[in-house]
Amino acid sequence: MKKFLTVALGICLAASNVSAEQPKAQEYREILSSEKFYVEYDDAYVKKIIVEDSGRRMTRVDLNSANKNMVAILNPLAQLFEGGFSKYPDFMYYKNKYYKFSEKETATMIQVSQLNDENLNPVEGWAIIDKELSLPDELAVFNWNERHHKVSKNMAVPTFANTLKKVVDGKEYTCDRYESDVTNSSGVKEATIIFDMCYNEKGELALVQSAIFANGKEYGINKLTIKKILREIPKDAIILDKNAKVYAAGIGDMNDLLENPVPLGKLQDIQDS
Repeated sequence: MKKFLTVALGICLAASNVSAEQPKAQEYREILSSEKFYVEYDDAYVKKIIVEDSGRRMTRVDLNSANKNMVAILNPLAQLFEGGFSKYPDFMYYKNKYYKFSEKETATMIQVSQLNDENLNPVEGWAIIDKELSLPDELAVFNWNERHHKVSKNMAVPTFANTLKKVVDGKEYTCDRYESDVTNSSGVKEATIIFDMCYNEKGELALVQSAIFANGKEYGINKLTIKKILREIPKDAIILDKNAKVYAAGIGDMNDLLENPVPLGKLQDIQDS
């Protein structure tokens, strides 16, 4: 009887291990919910960097490593401009203000309270500013309700489903699967969004795949290759030019028509005001 119970307990423990999140999942959840973190990942042809630093969110998109190397081979002179590839942000949020940088010395700014202004110049793309600053859905699994992450109310918060083995590009990973149900306006489930968080042999998150399961079939959505998720921000990860000139967002007035944006001052004076 004792032997039977021991075997049964072993089976139960094995089953529970298979259905538990990977050990580092909670650590990633804590990092991406904290006031300071650094994220770097490849998404198709680009590398994206996200920095959170005590209420300041900055993001930048570059060519990923493979494409950067190709550009350097095809055009060696490209490395001479801006030190190769810019480290300045593309977008920033800080103290209820959004910034878009067209270059390191120039930014356009809008107050959060202005986002719903119907007169905003649509060409400037303020409607998707939070998307530009947000964690991608595939990483937001660890912090779904972070302030910049916006999804339809019909999409539920992803929950852990199970652990599985997957082979991606010829390499095997241990993957935690999370699922999010998508319902219609009547509350009826129409599909399930799947997020497979895949860990390498060191137990580190290496890639994330997303897919949609509907009508009995699974359709791939996206794949991210995770480079870094850190508690501390590397030095000069993203550089802010405090002397950058800041202009007001276009509001469909004569200044827009004349392409003469209203100057607001220098970044160092505006960001803390």
